[in-house]
Amino acid sequence: MSSSKVKHFTGYRTRLGVMLVSALLLAGCSGGSSANDPKGSPADTLVIASPAPPQVLVISGGWDVPLQNAVMDTVLGRDSDGKLIPRLAESWSEPTPNTLVFKLRQGVVFSDGTPMTAEDVAFSLQRHTDPQVASQVASVVATVVSVKATAPDEVTVVLSKGAQTFLANVPVIWQVLPKKLAEAHPQDLGTPEVPPIGTGPYKITNFSLVDGVSLERNDKYWGTKAPIAKVKTTAITSPDALRLAATSGDVDITYVGATDFQNWESVTNFDLQKIHGNGIESLWMNVNDPHLSDLHVRRAIAHAVDREAVLGLSTAGHGQRADTIVPLPQLKNLFGEDGYQQVVDGIPHYDYDLEAAKAELAKSKFPNGFEMTLNHDAADPQINSLQAIKADLAKIGITITLNPLPSDKFWAGTMRHEDLTLGLSSLGYVTADVGEVLPDQLGSVAAQPQGFNFSQFASPEMDAKIDDVLGTTGEARKAATASVLETAADQVPYIPIAYPDYAWALSKKFTGTLTVWTLDPFTTLRPAGS
Repeated sequence: MSSSKVKHFTGYRTRLGVMLVSALLLAGCSGGSSANDPKGSPADTLVIASPAPPQVLVISGGWDVPLQNAVMDTVLGRDSDGKLIPRLAESWSEPTPNTLVFKLRQGVVFSDGTPMTAEDVAFSLQRHTDPQVASQVASVVATVVSVKATAPDEVTVVLSKGAQTFLANVPVIWQVLPKKLAEAHPQDLGTPEVPPIGTGPYKITNFSLVDGVSLERNDKYWGTKAPIAKVKTTAITSPDALRLAATSGDVDITYVGATDFQNWESVTNFDLQKIHGNGIESLWMNVNDPHLSDLHVRRAIAHAVDREAVLGLSTAGHGQRADTIVPLPQLKNLFGEDGYQQVVDGIPHYDYDLEAAKAELAKSKFPNGFEMTLNHDAADPQINSLQAIKADLAKIGITITLNPLPSDKFWAGTMRHEDLTLGLSSLGYVTADVGEVLPDQLGSVAAQPQGFNFSQFASPEMDAKIDDVLGTTGEARKAATASVLETAADQVPYIPIAYPDYAWALSKKFTGTLTVWTLDPFTTLRPAGS
């Protein structure tokens, strides 16, 4: 199974971008006309797309973050360097440890004209803690003890621990909706039947699982008017068809994976903005599977997979080898540019070594090997990597059957955690805080359906280790994180593969710089010459 969660621009996963860049593969086409380009999209319309139309436009059900944040403003935002900035909250403070008080901007209304209240803001966060909602950010809000409107212009959040991690995630997870709407629709909110209403710079004019999403400027927006009047999404599944649409001017922006960089160099009416990502590609193994529950089997697989070869297939040289499950920006943010490598060098490693792999398998309950089925998306861009892993494991007697499934069926089953064996995941993250990734990949909350811990490696002991990370700062946090990484490497629920680069291909009709921290591309970009 290969999965992607991208917390960038997408339409897939969840992107599971999923996030992953879930995460976001963007492609698009439109049949508009323009005074500048009669065959292309209108100059006031930004055309994006995804391999399939977005399914859910709230963070609890999917990771189309740029589309979501265009409609639903968040309590805090983030600048191009990743620093927190005011949004719906004009200021915030921590009067006592792990108690956060947010002072709200006054006079804000939803796009339907209804005034935003502190109760709306509080409920928009609280709903993610409700098991009935089954939010995909449940692991992020697991430390939330209470959320209350403590004044007409104030919301107070009490945490059990981890204020810095919670704050880092606010620009993504705390999308504000009308309480009345969210309360009435705990499970279908954000679908085409119940589209979201927000206070953001855009409002939804059309949302269809067939036709995609159309946005236009929200004339009731409290902030600066968006430079681009309209945003449209539509689906193009073929990379060749996408580049053809771009060449003809029918596409304005698309996410480009590392393996496709070279193909876009010839699209002369587009600029390619290459970015070192904040993600991790890894091979996960379901520790509850009858075969993969055996630690010796997992270590055998770790030795048998030629990670350098898979790295080359998945990044085409545009990425770095990963030796932990933590994205490189998060490692560097915590341990420093010079210190992170020392931590990485100190954890267990499994070099490509077929003899070592066979020796580990001989210690297992399956010394003669076994057979296993690996489900994957039929449109998976990483099929070559999956085939390489299949060939590697055949050399030690493990026979893998690749089972392609239609995208919608694959993702629905994946997020329900059905028939999980092993697979590639490409998970993109949105903060520089290790407290985001560790609960997401190793926590017990994320091991539940709708979570991203597909390895199912979770225990009270690991939860306690993660709690130590969330509840500490400075040197204590470094030590706690190193302990988590050592345990994860020793028990091998994941085999880290790559820190992949990615790029935005942007039509020269538009201008603007997108960074790894950009959450609001539609307000960052503007028509060229404007």
